[in-house]
Amino acid sequence: MRVAVVQTRWADDHHEGLQSAYKAIEEVCGGGDIDMVCFPEFLLGPPWYMPGQDGLRGHTDTPVPGPVVDGFQSLARKVDTNILLGSIVEDLQDGMYRNTSLVIGRQGAITDRAVKAHAFGNEMVVCRQAESLGVMRTEFGLIGVAVCSDFWIPEVIRLLALAGARTVFVPGGTLRQNQALMVNALRTAAYLNDVTIVYASSVGVVRGVRGDRLVEIHFAGTSLVTTPGGIVAQAGSDEPEVLVVDLPAPADGDGSPGGDGRRWQELRRPGAYGALLNGYVGAHRDLAAELRSSMAGASGGAAERGRPVGSTPRSEGTGS
Repeated sequence: MRVAVVQTRWADDHHEGLQSAYKAIEEVCGGGDIDMVCFPEFLLGPPWYMPGQDGLRGHTDTPVPGPVVDGFQSLARKVDTNILLGSIVEDLQDGMYRNTSLVIGRQGAITDRAVKAHAFGNEMVVCRQAESLGVMRTEFGLIGVAVCSDFWIPEVIRLLALAGARTVFVPGGTLRQNQALMVNALRTAAYLNDVTIVYASSVGVVRGVRGDRLVEIHFAGTSLVTTPGGIVAQAGSDEPEVLVVDLPAPADGDGSPGGDGRRWQELRRPGAYGALLNGYVGAHRDLAAELRSSMAGASGGAAERGRPVGSTPRSEGTGS
């Protein structure tokens, strides 16, 4: 499977960002046979619920199906490739949203989707989360998709690996202060779970205002592909870039020999892990209610009027 990992730059103009994505697909597919083109989280630009991005509501979110997705479907047919639309803010048309990753097949049909299961920041208030995690069957075998902060929950990659995925795509966004941690975490997860991880990130700065304070979120790219044996390709941290990597076809979980991670999986004793389903410190907190209260205090009640504002401090996570 030949994969093209597109590292994008945050664009001030969402139309410019969309055209850049189209151009990247046409250019990389024009240079050879590409089986999958994958993008970072928030492909269309900053979601309206990030700090100071209220004016983007209705621009960087979209219904599915809709004109934006139609454009990518037409392009997939034109260049004969699969496209993993990193993630888009899906407008559910009922006042709520989802952080959704779509897989578009060579014929232009949406063949599968993954919805972020672990909301980050304001997503706790405005986005519906997935209630389950599963693998996707493709022409190359089983794959998994972990949308940004889903990756940071160790059970996610493990569940996808146990279900037979040997390649896991992670559309995300590396925060500058987390760059070294991100690289180490991706490489370690690939090794421990005996999977290849394809990570797509973005570069640039998103600026907004929280209360009376300017907030800048710096994204440091570092898109990469890592096998259980180590990193095989890695982008820089400052510029848009495309990585083209040939991957082994994902297996279908048929018990074929694997690396250390696979052997350790065979030693698992699920009966001893019941505590994973028990309560934990903070389990009974209503994080969404706490976030609404915090947002209302920072915005003079704007959150209570259904207009959430950002609450992601500089030190949090890998995306919003």
